[in-house]
Amino acid sequence: MPAAADTNPPDYLTLMKAQEMWKVADGSGITVAVVDSGFKKVPGVRSESVLPGVSVMSPPIKEPDKKYPPHDDVDGHGTTMTAAIVGDGSGGAPKGLAPGAKVMPVRTSLGTPMAFAAGAEGAKGIRYAADNGAKIINLSWGDYYAFERLKPAVQYAQSKGALVFAAMGNEGEGNNANNLLAMLPGVIGVGAIDETGEPLDLSSHGPNTDLASYGSKARIRCKENRGWCVAVGGTSYATALASASAALVWSAHPDWTANQVARVLIETAGGPVDGAKRNDWIGYGIARPSWVLLKKAGNPGAPDVDPLAPAPTNAPAPAPAPSQTAAAAPAEAAAAEAGLPWQWPALGAVVAAGLGLAGTLIVKRRRR
Repeated sequence: MPAAADTNPPDYLTLMKAQEMWKVADGSGITVAVVDSGFKKVPGVRSESVLPGVSVMSPPIKEPDKKYPPHDDVDGHGTTMTAAIVGDGSGGAPKGLAPGAKVMPVRTSLGTPMAFAAGAEGAKGIRYAADNGAKIINLSWGDYYAFERLKPAVQYAQSKGALVFAAMGNEGEGNNANNLLAMLPGVIGVGAIDETGEPLDLSSHGPNTDLASYGSKARIRCKENRGWCVAVGGTSYATALASASAALVWSAHPDWTANQVARVLIETAGGPVDGAKRNDWIGYGIARPSWVLLKKAGNPGAPDVDPLAPAPTNAPAPAPAPSQTAAAAPAEAAAAEAGLPWQWPALGAVVAAGLGLAGTLIVKRRRR
């Protein structure tokens, strides 16, 4: 990772017309929960922009009473996401896209030797955020092993009116493993683009990609949270910007619901250049909150209808054709329907069987 914090990354805020948007709304009145590795007080993020938050880190077995402060972050990932949303641009930090919003840090074991516990901790953190006023929940990570605990936590947050964003993952150049959280109905799966609007090769992609935002070179915390560096932010950073975009829209329209905020972001997104409604790299397009705030574009629509839900149909579903392979390969069939690469569900089937989770992979809404 480069150590030169004075290397200027592309100014995506100018491209997004941030200065003009802030004259209309800056995120004030909106709380974004960043469920991540915590937050460390650093130059570039004002204390008043960050709420007390909570730590859900599990204590060591030998120290069951050990407590961890939410305002600490040994890794820097959560601090970076916080700055991308509410940073003040000083000290080498990025200027946040929604500087008037408040971030609620929810600290998990991400970035520590106990990271394997982060998924279950994150489920607790999501519920805490929903119960304590978070309108938007930013999940710039995923965890297969804890999916069965994360799923009901996300659904609980949605029942409380929260809008959830999840990073698609940074496996686009490898096995293209997608974040399972992005499959859940109502969750906005976020891919990453560069300053020209082209998808990053590293961005995981598939039918559960809903929006995209900038994730190329940006100011992020250096290794072990030691100062600001410039490096590729990936889908984590893109998700923070998508959450900030929602905060701007919601700040301007505080009477809207999560579904309505999501709907206008989808309707006003910069779609695929070939005219397609969506594609697997950027979903419905690049988030453009300026179209909502400055051009008054987008129809919020019904407050209680998921904009990503399949259109209702009165036609009965056709009976599935008999197949000799369907019974023999349920995991592969579910994976094909979900649009996952072969390598990921094949591995997942082994893990699921071991955990008693076989047959419970969740398929996000089908799109026709």
